[in-house]
Amino acid sequence: MKVIILLDQIQAGLGGKEKGDTPLGGKKLAMGAADTIDKALRKMDSEIIGTFYCGTDYYQENKIEVKRKVAKMCEKMQADVVIAGPTYDYPDFSTMACELAENIQENTVIPVVALTAIEKNEALIEQYKVALTIVKMPKKGGTGLSDSIDHALELCRLKVANEETSEFVTQYCY
Repeated sequence: MKVIILLDQIQAGLGGKEKGDTPLGGKKLAMGAADTIDKALRKMDSEIIGTFYCGTDYYQENKIEVKRKVAKMCEKMQADVVIAGPTYDYPDFSTMACELAENIQENTVIPVVALTAIEKNEALIEQYKVALTIVKMPKKGGTGLSDSIDHALELCRLKVANEETSEFVTQYCY
């Protein structure tokens, strides 16, 4: 599988809240939080072909442009699947990830998997859990992150192979 991951500036390793104005960017490699996912993917004969990142403040001010560019780049790079997150319990990043995931899902044929913690994101998950497959994950510092990543990657595999996901989703997603 060729995977693209969507991160905010914090999870991409580009700074904290003070760097919320970081414009949309990307690299053809695993950055920040994507590194852990890339290691697990390599065991599946898969890889991250790109990490897209955007500051949450920049995203809020440029939603239409960021959504359009992210969807186009995912198509151009011929991703098999897109992972939005892991967002942990960061509400601004979780909102951005769900909005970008929904846009990709609506405007491309690329399947999307989101990873979000319920803490601080209850209303958001309620809003998107029907439209998106959102894998349950722990809040920042919580236990079970590696299990969540494994679940997300298995869901990616199932989606790319066009296999039945409903039982899996019932068990591991919101």
